[in-house]
Amino acid sequence: MTGSVMANAEGVNPSRHEVERQLERMLAHPSFLAREIQARIFAFLVRSALNRKKVTELSLFAKFYSIDLFKAGGTHVRAMVNNTRRLLRDYYSGDGKDDPVIIALPAPERSSKRKKHYKIVKRPAGKAYAPEFSYNPRAPIAKQFAIANHLLTGSPEQVERALWKFNEIDKAAPNHPDAVLGLAETVACQMLLGVWWKEAHATLIAALLAGIKAIEKADAWRVHNVRGVLHTIEGNFIAAKKEFGIALRLDRGATIKRGWYTLFLQATGKAQEAAKLQELNSEEDVVNAKTQAVYGLYLLKAGQLKDAERAFAQSLALDRNCWPAHLGMAQMYLATGNRPKAKEHAVRLQTLVEPAELQTILGTLRASNHAGRTR
Repeated sequence: MTGSVMANAEGVNPSRHEVERQLERMLAHPSFLAREIQARIFAFLVRSALNRKKVTELSLFAKFYSIDLFKAGGTHVRAMVNNTRRLLRDYYSGDGKDDPVIIALPAPERSSKRKKHYKIVKRPAGKAYAPEFSYNPRAPIAKQFAIANHLLTGSPEQVERALWKFNEIDKAAPNHPDAVLGLAETVACQMLLGVWWKEAHATLIAALLAGIKAIEKADAWRVHNVRGVLHTIEGNFIAAKKEFGIALRLDRGATIKRGWYTLFLQATGKAQEAAKLQELNSEEDVVNAKTQAVYGLYLLKAGQLKDAERAFAQSLALDRNCWPAHLGMAQMYLATGNRPKAKEHAVRLQTLVEPAELQTILGTLRASNHAGRTR
């Protein structure tokens, strides 16, 4: 399904696997190796943020010290986290100045009120110990990854530009794991969109799998995830199920969020289950128009037309120019026999994408509908 492609890139911020690799790089640095407790707390905060787990001062005391110390008003956690902030500043002003990803631990805001000789620290629940992730503006390759990942969330023409961008990165940094996996995902998007002739799929997939094999130890969950979608496209559902099973065991949240597993479920006749998992993504990203549109497309495929309509409406309320939502609306109104409304959204779709892109989208849609009837 065309809309499924939209769920497979994580925007202009560093993606999960890039943050994980940056964390590994930092923990292996002498500065962190020399400060074991700070490094352990830092790693815990980063991994908790990646898994969307709330961290409080109490939870840090429970894990690294004791509840009794917390009850006694101990300052161990605050002191250690403040020391960690200094460690991060020293690292990024020294050996880490050109690292592609910056992991920051912003200090809590201080109120304007004073108590005796110091300002009261405001500690909003769940935010005081929440790290932030960004690309390093001093690292040129990081900027290129940001652009490529952003393009991968767009229209067929933008996906093609993402392919060129990943190729440029690969030339600048041969066999860079993120570039290899990014290229594979981009080509997978294009195959799903019908850009490549089906006769070329087998050759393409074999080449991509060979490239991934060379870096398979670099990022375990994502390697298996990308292999899974390539096997899904070639129709080897047994191999795809095995790869996705491994990816889910290694990192369930990231595997589901990436979008390929839900595509696999849909391809194997489990549209209801796919829609249910896609609902999790929509709930976590309620202000993202494309995420809501993708959810609507999955609901449409599952036959939940009313729910799909609500998802498309929410998407268009966020962005009236979200083309996957207009595509979904056109499909939905055709399915319910409301041709005037279907035409209204089809006309709108024509103004949002290039003519060649529209033909690609409609061709993929026709192929998807045909497959659904014959499965």
